[in-house]
Amino acid sequence: MEKLLKAPTAAIFIYLFSSFILYTFNLTDDIFINSLLKVLGIVMYGVYPLSIGYVLTDYLPKKLEIKTGFFVFNWFYWIAMMSMVMILFDGKEVTFNGLLAIPVFYLFFAAVYVFLFAMRVLKTVQSRRKVTFGESIGMAGLIFIWPIGLWMVHPDVKRIMDTQVSNSDLANVSE
Repeated sequence: MEKLLKAPTAAIFIYLFSSFILYTFNLTDDIFINSLLKVLGIVMYGVYPLSIGYVLTDYLPKKLEIKTGFFVFNWFYWIAMMSMVMILFDGKEVTFNGLLAIPVFYLFFAAVYVFLFAMRVLKTVQSRRKVTFGESIGMAGLIFIWPIGLWMVHPDVKRIMDTQVSNSDLANVSE
């Protein structure tokens, strides 16, 4: 995941664009292969915010600690539910009523939370202070519209990865 964050912005753009192609278009006539390609595209798309939210926590000051357990759970829920929808329904319209709608509503929450958390971690590493979700909502919106937002967000991520030393590297040096 660190290699992904250290990659040039153009490479990340190509990576995310290829994930967009995989989960948007039917590339073969075989429904099963298309479903697998769509799942691969969803996973590829989700790895970028996972990398930001998980790897950049190593670059936080020691006095600031952000727990990643809920973030990782929401990431897996988002990817698993989207994969299940891609495999089972293959783009067909589905209506959920009553209690069946609750997992779908949580899916929306999980997707938003994943992007908000990743941008909160990025802003916290940049400002070296605790940042609220409200302060990072603009950057999360930029990642949602990634073709534009990526060119604004990823250079900051790359700068952090290239110029700062992670806490795990500091622990290895002091031993």
